[in-house]
Parts: sequence; structure tokens; C-alpha cells
Amino acid sequence: MADKLHATAPIGAEAISANGLRLALAPLAEAASLGAFAGSGRAELLACVRAEFGVDLPQTPKAVTTADGLVTFLWCGPSQWLALAPAEASGPSGASSGGQGLMARLRASCGAVCALSAQGDSRTALRLSGPGTRAVLSRLVPVDLHPRAFRAGDVALTLAGHIPVIVRHLDDQPEACELLVFRSFAASLFHDLHVAMTGHTS
Repeated sequence: MADKLHATAPIGAEAISANGLRLALAPLAEAASLGAFAGSGRAELLACVRAEFGVDLPQTPKAVTTADGLVTFLWCGPSQWLALAPAEASGPSGASSGGQGLMARLRASCGAVCALSAQGDSRTALRLSGPGTRAVLSRLVPVDLHPRAFRAGDVALTLAGHIPVIVRHLDDQPEACELLVFRSFAASLFHDLHVAMTGHTS
């Protein structure tokens, strides 16, 4: 696999903790967008992903993860999805059925029925966890984060302040959310979340 365009982390800050919350850079080895071709491409893509990964692509703002935990698919709009593989999915050789092999699996299994684009160099994942995660996010995100409306596995394409983000609710006990953001906005989002965690203005 070709070297990543960015050899350094998108943010220089270490994980921070405040008021029982923790904010950290989440491991992300590969990300790829999938856009079904017009016509029968959508049905064919669903079938191909089901055959290769054993999951049904979500049709609403949700995320699904393969049984082995190596690949997650996020709904990103009608006939659009984002596939993610965390860094720990890679084996000792740097390649596995998840991790570094994600794009290869996608090309082989469904490259003929959808548009594929590697997103690993442009996306960053931040993870916020701990009691009060929803309350902190509600200071930045203009969507209903109440447990009745936003449960584990749900996804929201929204803004955190002025920054476009994809928010994925990971768990309720303990509360945890992941925010996918374009790399160039990662430092700003990290700062804004830190401010929301501490209640400080700088």
C-alpha cells in the first residue's frame, strides 16, 4: 500500500481529561467512501457488501460493524456510505482483512458497482467519552442528542459550531461518541470540544 500523504498526526495534543470526560484522537487506518452507481448499482452494491462483509448497509443515519469488528459502515446520505477500519485492525504485516486491506477488499468485491474513494488522508476521528458526553456535544451540535432520539449505532451528519462533522454514538454505558472531521478542521474541533468540556472560553 502506498504511504500516507500525512506522516504526522492531524493534531499535536495528547488525550485530555476534564470533569470525568476524556477527549482523544481515535485510531483510524483507512477510510473509504462508497457511492452507488445510478440504476441497479445500489441494489448490486448492497448485495456485494452483504456477500463480502456479512452486513447490510444502513438505509438510515446509522452505523453497522462487521461481526469480526474490523470494518464499520456509516450511512452518509442516499446511496452513500463511509467505510472505516481502525488501526488495530491491521495485523503484524500491516495488512489484514480490515485495516490496510480495506480498499483492496472494497475494490475486489464492489468496485464495479460503485464509486470508491480513499478518505484516510482527509478524515480524522476524535472520541469523546465519559458521563456528560451528550451534554458537552449539545453545546456544539444542533441536533437532538437525547437518548430517545440518538442511541448507540446512530449517526448524524451535522455541524459542530461551524465545522462539518459526522457524529456516531458508540455507547451509553459509559457514554461515548466519535466525531469524524476533515483533517484540516481537526485541531479546531479538538479545541472547541476541550472548551465545551471545561466551560472555559480559551
